Amino acid sequence: MKKLLCALAVIALLGAACGGDDTNSDGADTGGDAGGAAESSTLTAENFSFSPTSLSIASGGSVDYTNNDDTEHNFSIDDADIDQDVEGGESATVDLSGLEAGSYDFYCKYHKDSMTGTLEVTG
Repeated sequence: MKKLLCALAVIALLGAACGGDDTNSDGADTGGDAGGAAESSTLTAENFSFSPTSLSIASGGSVDYTNNDDTEHNFSIDDADIDQDVEGGESATVDLSGLEAGSYDFYCKYHKDSMTGTLEVTG
């Protein structure tokens, strides 16, 4: 009986340890309860390009935007009047709480030819 209880205790501990949380390897919230869309998402500008170029965010979320280049970049969405400049080497949080569910094109107004992406806002 003791062996059975010990085995059940080990299984319970392993199950708890293996249970999923809603963070990725960088500790960022992946929004596991929002159908795959996070409350916030990370966007990086580097070498005059965005990474990633496709974002999915739950309604009311934000973008944590980091500019790893030496020059100023921007995060703009025309349909939402969003226009956030970020100096080289700096970061900003872009509040998207006013966006309705839908798909939006974003870009850097200074480097529109090479820095574009798509944002999906879920309900």
